Amino acid sequence: MKSRVHAAAGVLALSLITLFFTSSVVVEIFGDEHAVSTVKTAIALALIVLVPSMAIAGASGRSLSSGRRRAPLIRRKQRRTAVAAAVGLLVLVPCAVTLQSLAAEREFGTQFSLIQTVELIGGAVNITLLALNARDGRLLSAASRRRRKQRVPADAQS
Repeated sequence: MKSRVHAAAGVLALSLITLFFTSSVVVEIFGDEHAVSTVKTAIALALIVLVPSMAIAGASGRSLSSGRRRAPLIRRKQRRTAVAAAVGLLVLVPCAVTLQSLAAEREFGTQFSLIQTVELIGGAVNITLLALNARDGRLLSAASRRRRKQRVPADAQS
């Protein structure tokens, strides 16, 4: 059950960040100022779902890795998770809130563009880190399934 919660929270976080990134790029290219403002407001509101999903993914991952923390794959996932959390809390959340505020005031000048660029770079970093973690999580769960299949049930030993 814990692994399903972990996977669902991780997939939700990755999906939301990818959606935010894609929406931002598309609206910047094809949208008008009203569309940009709408997207920035939606992103700011969706942080209410993203931040807890990241926290749940991190906490459940830590719990799942207990006793196996020295495994290289798990250590890499933990390092990537820490970086993704830092980028999310220190870069993406403040950028999203600031961009929403600027967009609401129709301030689409140099400051908006600079913050948007920082947000897109941070988003690309997080998408990459979370996608690598998803890949490694699949590898870990596949290895776990193989180990369970290889165990000989106690009844079969007699």
